[in-house]
Amino acid sequence: TRTVLVPTRLNPTINRLTKTRTVAHADGLFAEKEQHLSELRAKAREKAKEARKEEERLKKERREEKYRREHAYEELMNGGGGDGDEDGSGGKRSNRDGFDEDDFM
Repeated sequence: TRTVLVPTRLNPTINRLTKTRTVAHADGLFAEKEQHLSELRAKAREKAKEARKEEERLKKERREEKYRREHAYEELMNGGGGDGDEDGSGGKRSNRDGFDEDDFM
């Protein structure tokens, strides 16, 4: 507590201060401090866990994007794809089908 010397006593001010006075004992303060610190540590752990989860999600997303970029034309070039012609050629047309890309006009 702080002691301040005033020239005259102001009863309304003193009464308001007296109403809000709280007396805390040292043993209760230690337990309260430990509980508060424990809550702070729990929040920090939860925040770190969320950050790790978000980082893993971003890392996975980047890996998938990198794979898609590296293998973008692989399915087309290898004849895969699944949306090809009915003959199973994988979307490739050749002259034997009566299609010539150079003579389209």
